Amino acid sequence: MSAVIYTILKEFFVEANGNAIKARIMSPIHDDKVFVFQISSFYKSKTDADAYEPASTFTSYANAERHLLQYLEGFQNTLDLGGAIAPGHRF
Repeated sequence: MSAVIYTILKEFFVEANGNAIKARIMSPIHDDKVFVFQISSFYKSKTDADAYEPASTFTSYANAERHLLQYLEGFQNTLDLGGAIAPGHRF
């Protein structure tokens, strides 16, 4: 399996209920039509045992950014309603 090298296009640093969250949108250097994002933490609601890990591969930067921002908004809303934080990607 060969290594995939990514270009980081944008990084976000967000605070949700006092918890620092880091997110980034990236694209593989060999394929400029694929965009992915990573998040340092995921959220889970009070009723879910597993954290909600979003789909993270998109065919346009605009879609990746829109989905990431929606996820971060959902993250804040879930914490406001008593949800918890689960470990995400380490970077």
